[in-house]
Amino acid sequence: MKSGGVNIVYFHACCYFSTIFPKPVRKLPVIDISALEDSAPAAQQRVGNLLCAASEDQGFFYIVGHGVDERLLDGVFDVSKRFFDLSESQKSQVRASGAHRGFLQIGQSTMEGYGGADRKESFIWGTDKNPSDSNCDSVSALVSVNRWYDGLPEMRDVLNGYFEAIHDVASKLLAAIAVTMNQPDNYFTQHFSVPTSRGSLIYYPVQIASVDEYGVSPHTDFGCLSILAQGAPGLRVQSPDGDWFDVEPLENSLVVNVGDLLTRWTNGKFRSVPHCVINQCSEARYSVVVFVDPDSQTVIDPIVGYGESRNFEPVTCEAYITQRFDRSFAYRQ
Repeated sequence: MKSGGVNIVYFHACCYFSTIFPKPVRKLPVIDISALEDSAPAAQQRVGNLLCAASEDQGFFYIVGHGVDERLLDGVFDVSKRFFDLSESQKSQVRASGAHRGFLQIGQSTMEGYGGADRKESFIWGTDKNPSDSNCDSVSALVSVNRWYDGLPEMRDVLNGYFEAIHDVASKLLAAIAVTMNQPDNYFTQHFSVPTSRGSLIYYPVQIASVDEYGVSPHTDFGCLSILAQGAPGLRVQSPDGDWFDVEPLENSLVVNVGDLLTRWTNGKFRSVPHCVINQCSEARYSVVVFVDPDSQTVIDPIVGYGESRNFEPVTCEAYITQRFDRSFAYRQ
């Protein structure tokens, strides 16, 4: 049995949140995007209508029919588990750099507006640059050499393959959204030559059930789209009326949510929604997320419709994400 492409051996199906949290009956929409494979305008419009409606209403949705190979996703979770099983000294050989690449231990991430550190470990990678390229850091402070752990030689190929696959999915989503917003289908994707996107393997250790101990404390994501594969329950999302509800793993799906930059780009039409993670399972929780963001100097200039007022001033991708990084990650202090 599979859940989100991840073998259920990684977690107990009975892992759910403690009853200390109320559970409103609320479900995310499930959107089949398989029709986007051929980039037909009619399909883009039809699926784009669903994507835009979900982005405006809840800011979160599941996608199925995404085409990401299940074996690739299983390989990512296998690499993740083996990396986080390493000793602290081994993982620290690839400790996070100033360009936000590498290993972050527990205590190095504190979401803005919350006093406690997140109870998680992360491994972060991005657009892969060749260390022999003397200009590898010239594009942006957010695009640099990845820090691969030598003891897992397959890590680079597996994670880069997944990174590319998720960007293919994101390109289809963004093209459909653009068409639905009466823009050319490349309105967003033309800005992804050397994206500032990051992938993150995340490990949440077993923890005592507590409202005070977040795997990831409540926050909104910084960029455009976040695309998540989760191997166990734990994700909670805030609804428009302020209640919190569980986003359970759904077979063969990925979870997509809107980030702050896409909210700005759509002039506030799309919702960047607070969410958090609490691991109250009896085992460790693993997930992998790719934060899909454009080239560093892309100006996020809101799409202002006829008769609308501008709700945000233009900002570059790099400027916005950098200031959010500086307020959220201890290694940057």
